[in-house]
Amino acid sequence: MNPYLVAPGIRFDDYVFSEPRPLIEVAVPKCGGLLVVLVRDPNWSPKPFQPLCFQEFGNNSRENFLAFDPIRLARTRQADTLFMSVLAMPYSTAAQRRDMRNQLARAYNPFCQARVPVQSELVDKLDELERKNEEQTMQVRLLLTSLNRLFEPQPEPRRRHIGFMPESTATV
Repeated sequence: MNPYLVAPGIRFDDYVFSEPRPLIEVAVPKCGGLLVVLVRDPNWSPKPFQPLCFQEFGNNSRENFLAFDPIRLARTRQADTLFMSVLAMPYSTAAQRRDMRNQLARAYNPFCQARVPVQSELVDKLDELERKNEEQTMQVRLLLTSLNRLFEPQPEPRRRHIGFMPESTATV
């Protein structure tokens, strides 16, 4: 394999996104994935694009990537400087895409996303606390049901009468 042949696109960490295109020309795939909004910056290499924001898209995504509305941005004078690249991830879950997005945001510290990893860490901690609370609630319920069974009044077994039974009751 020729080492000089490189797949077209832009690389962030180990992920190769599509070639950067102007924001208003990008077609987002129907499957889930990640996208990055870029701005032209000659100080970045090997390609002169600096990431502004990493977003996830697809089923069950928490954020809506259309916060960067291309039509609204096209009306501004900065629309020609914004670019977008897409990484399609057809069989990924929302959690996998969110983790990759947070990993890329921590690695590249994009300008528009400085606080997102902190917020996602708080969301993860809240999810963990909710899970622990659910487990403890289930344990308390199991304990209460077992205690109720212990202290539930048991029907007394019928005692046999002492002595001989009269013949009239013996035949019955």
